[in-house]
Amino acid sequence: MKKIVLVLGLIILIGACLWMFFLDSEKLPPENSAGKNIYYTMITGLGIQDDNGRYNYELTSYNGKGHERRLGFSAGKQLREGAYVQLYHTLLRGVTRWEEVAFKELPETVQRRYRQ
Repeated sequence: MKKIVLVLGLIILIGACLWMFFLDSEKLPPENSAGKNIYYTMITGLGIQDDNGRYNYELTSYNGKGHERRLGFSAGKQLREGAYVQLYHTLLRGVTRWEEVAFKELPETVQRRYRQ
């Protein structure tokens, strides 16, 4: 019986620690970049409009070190073809925010990827 209580206590403790780590209230607002990975992508093709009128995109993106990852996100408007976009990505929630940036604002490693 003591072992069961001990194991349940450990599970609850580990769960509470994970909850605090991943769902810290300061990291949750989309405009806060704390705890988010930043990726960069270039808009290629038209977004697919869903039933809510939002445009969905799934594009190859690069982080500041140049590592590639395919990310999906949505926008309330059709994004300009060829525009560079900065994406804020979290492990559990995916892309929480995006903003258009100039080519000069991209990290050097990402600029090299798009020059190829």
